[in-house]
Amino acid sequence: MLGRSLLVVEDDSLLRELLASALEARDFVVHTAASIGEAKRCVARFDPDGVILDIELGPGPNGFDFADMLHEVSPQTAIVFLTNLPDPRFAERGADGLPTGFAYLRKTAVANIDSLVEALDDAMRGGDLTRHRHDQDKGRPLASLTQKQIDVMYLAADGKTNAQIAADREISVKAVEDILSRAASALGIDAAPDGNVRVAAVRKFLEGIGAPASIERDSRAVK
Repeated sequence: MLGRSLLVVEDDSLLRELLASALEARDFVVHTAASIGEAKRCVARFDPDGVILDIELGPGPNGFDFADMLHEVSPQTAIVFLTNLPDPRFAERGADGLPTGFAYLRKTAVANIDSLVEALDDAMRGGDLTRHRHDQDKGRPLASLTQKQIDVMYLAADGKTNAQIAADREISVKAVEDILSRAASALGIDAAPDGNVRVAAVRKFLEGIGAPASIERDSRAVK
């Protein structure tokens, strides 16, 4: 294992440093990047054997975009996505639109550094990655939502009213209400303590994608 090089791409500075420290203790040579721009420069400088890659990295290209680029120039580089997102649909991707031979780990489902190292080992060796594909776990958060429901829930979580969502998607307000109602039912929410099922659904959605509660803006708006 000694000498294998890794690039950790993570915009959370504390997590980035914790990962680097833990992996260096396992004899990996670790470089870090907080953005896609930094990641591209790192790849050009030292051509890593593997990349641990967050998906949500702020404005601009995301982790999937970087993985596409990396797969084009260095298809042998192992990729391990490490993310809060339950599956690629939450970044408007389908599994069939991603590079082959990658691992997909949810941050909340990784018990310890051993699990991450095992995924790296299997990805680098071209081994079976089935157990490292949390995006295919039927019990993952929000698995019951459709792509349409995910898209509308993101808009609701961003504080948009039903009328604004309808205008954005060029559908009727009634259609938005129906989509939100079906999404709430899919999330197991048929009633809420304060009577606002929409708010309860948005909260559960935000929890499922690992978003802080502060992101929830005026999700009570419905008109």
